Amino acid sequence: MVSYKLIADLEVAASADDVWGIIGSKDAPKFFMDALPGVFEKIEVLEGDGGVGTVLLIVYPEGSEPLSNEEKFVTMDDHRLLKEILQTKGGYLDMGVTYYMETLKVIKCGNSCIIQSIVEYKAPEEVAAKVSSLISVEGLLNMAKIVARHVLEAKASSIAAV
Repeated sequence: MVSYKLIADLEVAASADDVWGIIGSKDAPKFFMDALPGVFEKIEVLEGDGGVGTVLLIVYPEGSEPLSNEEKFVTMDDHRLLKEILQTKGGYLDMGVTYYMETLKVIKCGNSCIIQSIVEYKAPEEVAAKVSSLISVEGLLNMAKIVARHVLEAKASSIAAV
């Protein structure tokens, strides 16, 4: 069994609370579906209200690999600004990966913050060799960039309105 941990940090010139306001929102699945056209075919809430225990069905556009998976919000911590999402069905698990977790963490840095995107997975060596080219932190990093852009645009709009 081999374990992998992929990490990408994105510095954002905005408050951690503003950034967490989107990532930690119960409406985050809808936000990402709307903000990333073409990335998701569908994000459907199967159970829950967007908080801990929420189960999502994620369907990617035709030709994607994997094409779909189910995932569960296992941590939503407003104090640590931490969201952990565990893949529970389909996706990389169907390819032989035994554990797949995505984490978004917002780290306060004075008036700015860092959005840390983390992908962790475990797989037998022969499976890891096959899926390693498919698994990356880029998808989470793109979600972090969309959040950053949204927060910075809202900040600019509120300054312009003054």
